[in-house]
Amino acid sequence: MYYNLSLFGKKLCKLRQALGFSQDEVARLSSVNIQTLRRIENGKVIPKQETLEFLSPVYKIDLNNLLLRYRIDGYSSLNNIKNRIESKLDRDEFYNLDIELNELNTLLITVKHPYFKILINQLVLLIESVILNKRDKNPTEAFEKLIEAIKTTTPKFSLSNFSSFVYSTMEIRILMNIALLLNKIESAEKCLEVIEFCFESIEPNDEMYPKICYNLSYTYHRLDRHDDALKVSSLGIDYCLSNRNYIGLNHLYFRKGVAKFELEHDDYMDFLKKAIHQCEILGQYRLKDMMVRNCKRIYDIEL
Repeated sequence: MYYNLSLFGKKLCKLRQALGFSQDEVARLSSVNIQTLRRIENGKVIPKQETLEFLSPVYKIDLNNLLLRYRIDGYSSLNNIKNRIESKLDRDEFYNLDIELNELNTLLITVKHPYFKILINQLVLLIESVILNKRDKNPTEAFEKLIEAIKTTTPKFSLSNFSSFVYSTMEIRILMNIALLLNKIESAEKCLEVIEFCFESIEPNDEMYPKICYNLSYTYHRLDRHDDALKVSSLGIDYCLSNRNYIGLNHLYFRKGVAKFELEHDDYMDFLKKAIHQCEILGQYRLKDMMVRNCKRIYDIEL
């Protein structure tokens, strides 16, 4: 479901101010995390039904009904394309993303709602960046696409002030990809600075949480911070298991196994085998083969 979150957030802010409450006071009265409240008012997150139920008595209005007024028609086509993109990205299938990219550009022509067009255009730029980086091996142009993408919704963004803004889940995803490209074109240390910010900004129940855990764990690994890599990969695994969301679990098991290997833990092989087994369950045989090759080539581990 897609909403004009910007207008809904502004409406919520006006209601709060009319009642004479600060954000701190609303957070205290509703038991809603103040960071969550800020993201809602800034139009950066689709609020959960439960969150709006907690807030409704404070605002003296049914906020779930209010949110429906800001629903955008025509969201189903975009949602379908997004699901297919996610599936391909999870399987590392970057070579045929042109299909979804063409569909998104067609959708841009037909959609009239300006806010909806911004969301679609941002996704187009993100996918163009993925293609440039993964398929065309052009990280510099891919990086420029990501900066353009995040500026569509945060116009004053720059790498010097990136920590000054509140971000949506999509923006955090773009910021995470920016961090990963910084690892290639600048340094692992700069990558870590940005991706740690993503980790601190995302809520532990957000769908992006396990992806950030994986990439943060990998960045810690590159910097030989294996205790941190183990801790973060374990957090991502806990999310996947508790939410029964097993996409990406193989990557997290792999990172945990490698961290345990580097720390000389006896049970490292258990987690590497779990990674392989999860690949088989999901039918991700290309990824399985890559993990087996990397274990032999980099760590001299036979799987």
